[in-house]
Amino acid sequence: MEAERFGFIGVGNIARAILQGMLSSGYINKEDISLYDLDAAKAQGVVEGAAVCMSAVEVVQACKYVFLTVKPQVYPAVLAEIKDAVTADTCLVTVAAGRTIDWVKQQVGFDCKVVRVMPNTPLMVGCGASALVKRAPVSDEEFEKVCGCFSSCGVVSTVEEKDMDTVTAVSGSSPAFVFRFAKDLIQAAVDRGLDAAEAEKLVSGTLLGSAKMILESGQTVDALIRMVTSPNGTTEAGLRAMDAAGFDQAVDQAVDAAVKRSIELQA
Repeated sequence: MEAERFGFIGVGNIARAILQGMLSSGYINKEDISLYDLDAAKAQGVVEGAAVCMSAVEVVQACKYVFLTVKPQVYPAVLAEIKDAVTADTCLVTVAAGRTIDWVKQQVGFDCKVVRVMPNTPLMVGCGASALVKRAPVSDEEFEKVCGCFSSCGVVSTVEEKDMDTVTAVSGSSPAFVFRFAKDLIQAAVDRGLDAAEAEKLVSGTLLGSAKMILESGQTVDALIRMVTSPNGTTEAGLRAMDAAGFDQAVDQAVDAAVKRSIELQA
């Protein structure tokens, strides 16, 4: 086994996001990657120069760090296939909503090394947000290596596993919520006569800049809202309309629904 080899079982959107981020940042080399997917042609086209394996077991046998980047519903079948190949040195990296560390260990059949991660798709552009959970027997060095995979293409946070269902909603699922908000803003602008391309440019730039202000201004979000809101001005009028439409409640309900589904996936 090569000590620093990274394997991916499943090469869908989230695997591609992780790989693109790590490779573009130079954190790992393509020669250190092994890939497997049920669709062999799909795996062939992901990373030129990476090893494409014939089975999930082959990935585990070749790699120390094994990313299980398949859908949560597929985890039982994949773990049943690879469990006999997992050793005390293998470090499994799970990215599935609702699949706990204890559950993975139970499926494998012994107290194996598991790092649980909830990443999100903005990893593809180097601006991801990933939450990680460390549990024994994962060493500090191994955990830092996995953290580096994700911090090379975004921000990382270390959390308790009890908080992962909430994390799944507020960072894993929320890019789609943000995209939905952006779509509605763009459509509202188009409906009022603005060119679609210009509307998309303005909305995207506004979202990007607003996020940077949250991260870099040193101000609270409430303070930033007040900074934009003049008394009896346009922003205040818009915020009042959002209140009347139940905007805050809709956001809370979206998060609640995502958390509930994450819990359901544990069954």
